[in-house]
Amino acid sequence: MTGIQKYKGGSSMKSNGFKPARWSFWIISLTLFLSACSSFSRHKNEERPQPNAGLIGTPTKAADPTEPVVLKLMLFGDRPHDMDKIIQRFEQETKNTLNTSLEFEFSPYLEYEKKMLLRMSTGESVDLMFDAPWTKNLFNNLSMGYYQQLDEYFNNDHYPGLKKAFPKEIMDANRINGHIYTIPLFDSYYDPPVIAIRKDIRESLGMAPLKTMEDLTAYYDRVLERYPEDIPAAIGSRGIFMLGLPEEKGHHDIRLAPIMSDSFTGGIPFNVALSKDGKKVIGAATIGDPDSEFADFPVPFNSHDAIYGHFESRVQFRKYNNPNPLSSEEENAMDIKREASKADTTISGIARLRQDLQRVDPEADYEPFLLGSQSQREMLPASIGTTFRANNSLVIPVTSKNTNRTMKFLDWLFSSQDHHDLFELGIEGEHWVKDGAGGYKLTAESYNYRFPGYELTNNPILSRILADNDPMTLAYTKWARDKSSYYQLPLSGFVFNPAPVATEIAKVKPVMLQASDLLMTGMIDNWKEYAQEQNLKWRALGLDTIRQEVIKQVQAYLNAGGK
Repeated sequence: MTGIQKYKGGSSMKSNGFKPARWSFWIISLTLFLSACSSFSRHKNEERPQPNAGLIGTPTKAADPTEPVVLKLMLFGDRPHDMDKIIQRFEQETKNTLNTSLEFEFSPYLEYEKKMLLRMSTGESVDLMFDAPWTKNLFNNLSMGYYQQLDEYFNNDHYPGLKKAFPKEIMDANRINGHIYTIPLFDSYYDPPVIAIRKDIRESLGMAPLKTMEDLTAYYDRVLERYPEDIPAAIGSRGIFMLGLPEEKGHHDIRLAPIMSDSFTGGIPFNVALSKDGKKVIGAATIGDPDSEFADFPVPFNSHDAIYGHFESRVQFRKYNNPNPLSSEEENAMDIKREASKADTTISGIARLRQDLQRVDPEADYEPFLLGSQSQREMLPASIGTTFRANNSLVIPVTSKNTNRTMKFLDWLFSSQDHHDLFELGIEGEHWVKDGAGGYKLTAESYNYRFPGYELTNNPILSRILADNDPMTLAYTKWARDKSSYYQLPLSGFVFNPAPVATEIAKVKPVMLQASDLLMTGMIDNWKEYAQEQNLKWRALGLDTIRQEVIKQVQAYLNAGGK
């Protein structure tokens, strides 16, 4: 299940570009936000929108659109080695039009989040920054009035690049309380999570390509037997991320959140059940709750283990994993040549992982094993659940004095394939080469420009498909870009407002995050008893208060005609 996928090209391990688990595991970083949540300061400048004001008003402007301006952009991760080359090329090409200079600030994610919260609360000017639903900061920051409303810039002939790259259908799916506050970033509605299987090792074992979960476990068992010094399934703090997760396909009466990152209720992963007609909330339950909380849920989700039994699978898979997946020191010391699979990456990450692997072992190779359901592995239509809401996005803080100039830069970026390619892929012929009308291939210099497109450029119309891939990876990529591959999740338009229970969330979430890391990596043999013990702690910190607020807000959404 997914909104539009949360990340692109990420392995939890050290060799990749954006590593959703290497950041290491986004949800760990959320504790920083939560510790600050209850003391988040109000705006000090009375001219700025007040909390909950809805950000209605005229964006600030530079005095003259032809005057030089420096835009400050905040992103997270590693600054690409050749970033300055790209900025220089951009500034040379637009000197007589945009007359804009770009100042990119990249920070490790934990540091980035601290800076974001500090600058929003103190009023320091930032022109463009990354924020997204999966960070669990976006909706809180919106409720505090920190981000500008951007409705006027889309479906607007004065911004033809934005109009073409972000058609009305996309923007309507990403509205929040009826308005546009984010610039959605995605190139497909889902970046399928996969295990990167060592093709060369599989072939050395005399095995055919893996097609089922039974094939996967047989492969891991053979690796243990034949290559005892190797790690069958190398993981980070997310474990084998999508392993064994249930899905609600065919159901309009339940929205699942079997892991924390699937939460659509303020970061606390409540599963919400509805009446058969979809008009009444039946209940909200989370991990460690007694079976009585699930009893009225629709079959087959009417028991705790029907939703959370995947944690037992993680315990069973521990024998295939590295000893301490929660240790960054261990992760940095791991030898990629001794890993029989990277067990937490995505389809878009395979090619770069292959490039990293073949630097140290030219004869080695990767191939994908798709996690998720068997129907997804077979690329059947309507097999991926989605909200059609982007999980990666850009925002413009109310502190920006250059809103129009920032949006003109984005309009330029999305106005042509060449402009877009420059930032997403780098300099043609140096960092990449064309492969057909919509494809590209890597070069020996690609490593010097690994830009996190999910933070600025990913777009379903303009983003190219990486052709440096095996046929199965290419097939999965094209399948993921086909809208007919998806079905819409229940409550897809629901947006939870965390403000009424901010104090309770700030208490519960850090404790829940600690438990989640251990459960996701299969480190607790008696996982269910452990979850029940933790659940009692969460209840003492306000879990039931959050539960009631979830039920209240979802019911209000349904009463207003939401589905």
